[in-house]
Amino acid sequence: MATPGKPDEALLFIAFSFQRTIALPTLQDLAIAPFGQVWQQSAPFAFAYSQYYAQEMGPDLLKMFVVYDQIFDIEQAVAMKMRAIEIEQATSENGNRTINIDPGYVTLAKLVLTTTKNFDHRIHIGAGIFADVQLRFRNGEYVTNSWTYPDYREKQTFDFLKSARSYLHQLVKQHEANLQSGRR
Repeated sequence: MATPGKPDEALLFIAFSFQRTIALPTLQDLAIAPFGQVWQQSAPFAFAYSQYYAQEMGPDLLKMFVVYDQIFDIEQAVAMKMRAIEIEQATSENGNRTINIDPGYVTLAKLVLTTTKNFDHRIHIGAGIFADVQLRFRNGEYVTNSWTYPDYREKQTFDFLKSARSYLHQLVKQHEANLQSGRR
C-alpha cells in the first residue's frame, strides 16, 4: 500500500529584480525583510539576460538572490508567492512594478521557483501558482533544463546555490541529530 511521502527539507530562496534607483536599504526594508531572517544574499548584478521586464520596470535592472536562514516548509510556497505579489503591488508606481519578486526554494536535489505563468513543464500547486524546477543537482553539480533562465545558468548562480545547499545540508544533519537525542 502506498503512503504519502515526506517533502524534502528546503530553504526559502528569492530572486529580486529591481530598478537601479532603489537603494539597497530600501529594498531590504520593503521586500527582503518581510520574508524572514536572511542567511546569505548575492551582490546585486546587472539583469541583462532579457528585456521581459523593461517595458514595465524600465531598462538596466539589477537582480540579486537571497536565501533565508530557517528550514522552509515547501507547502507554504503558494503563500510565499502570494505575499510576494502583495509586496510587488504595494511598491508599484503608477501601476508598474519597481520590484519583481520570484520566491522559490532550494532542496538538496533542486531549485524550484514559483510563478503565476503556466507552461507545459510547470505544475499547478494551488491558487493559480505554478512550480518550476529550474535546476537539478546531480553528481555534485547543478544541471540546467531546456527552460532554465539564462541567469540561472551562470557559474556565480551555481556557486551561490551550492553554498546554500551546503548550509541546508548542515541544518538537516543538525535536525536529525536533535531528533535522535530527543531534542526538537
